[in-house]
Amino acid sequence: MNIRLNAVYAVIMLFLISPLCNNTSAQVDTCKVGIYFNSLTDFNISDQSFSTDFWIWFNYKNDSLHFNDALEITNSKSSSFSNYARMKKDGINWDMMKFTAVVLEEWDVSAFPFDKQKLSLHIDHTIYDTKKLTFVTDNAGSSIDSNLSLSNWKIDSLALYVSNQTYNTTFGDPVLKGSSTYPSVTADIYLARENSWSTLFKMLTGVYVAFSIVLLAFFVKPSDRLGLCVGGLFAAVGNKYIIESMIPSTVSNTLFDNIHNITFIAIFVILVVAVTSFRWNETGKPEYLAKAKKLDRTSFYSVLLVYVLLNIVLIYRAAN
Repeated sequence: MNIRLNAVYAVIMLFLISPLCNNTSAQVDTCKVGIYFNSLTDFNISDQSFSTDFWIWFNYKNDSLHFNDALEITNSKSSSFSNYARMKKDGINWDMMKFTAVVLEEWDVSAFPFDKQKLSLHIDHTIYDTKKLTFVTDNAGSSIDSNLSLSNWKIDSLALYVSNQTYNTTFGDPVLKGSSTYPSVTADIYLARENSWSTLFKMLTGVYVAFSIVLLAFFVKPSDRLGLCVGGLFAAVGNKYIIESMIPSTVSNTLFDNIHNITFIAIFVILVVAVTSFRWNETGKPEYLAKAKKLDRTSFYSVLLVYVLLNIVLIYRAAN
């Protein structure tokens, strides 16, 4: 009887102890990560990229961990690190290095020049997966150089957070099956464009002058209107090509695309009115002459009012 009870106790103890043993063997090391940005340069909207220099550091207790040659900026076109240093203070390891990188970034220019951008940097540890290592962020120590000045941009904020990356491969790791997850940290820098209003009117001067020229067609003889309409149309098209050479085209319409489109529509409407008015004046009949005069007056105020209102709505939506 005692033998059976001892056997039962042994089995129970085995079940109680086993989870503790498993938890001990599967213990995950925790590492605090911080980033300090020295520079943000070469904002290339056409090439969808920007350049940056930054320091990154790691605080951890396990002496067997290492970060030299073990980090990758996964969304970079090119990157390199230097000034690697490792020291230990108060029982905590402190690794530090400097990175230089050209980072891929999908610029959203749909609201240009009122656009706000989020520059993202994704950094993975390429050796230890999340079963061995996990990151926590040093938000208090992470920042952007206060002396960093960007032309036409204002830095709003920096957000640092853990974003572990899962891949649908084990990269040949014989222990893992199917997929693998590696510790990753993401730094998001939020920017807002400055001098937006002056940029807007500077780039739209051409299209507004073109529209004004076409609008003057209502004050000249019907036989002379076609020349003004065609000249204004070519001026608007030329302005559109100039702007597109400065801002890369996107799948969605930008603010400038919408303004040019309503300008083309307005010019077409004025052209239709000009042709109609010309045909009525050619008849020489008093009733048609009166109708042509009334059409010109009504069309002038209607086209101008609708055009101005649409521009206000489009610009207001982009600015807010």
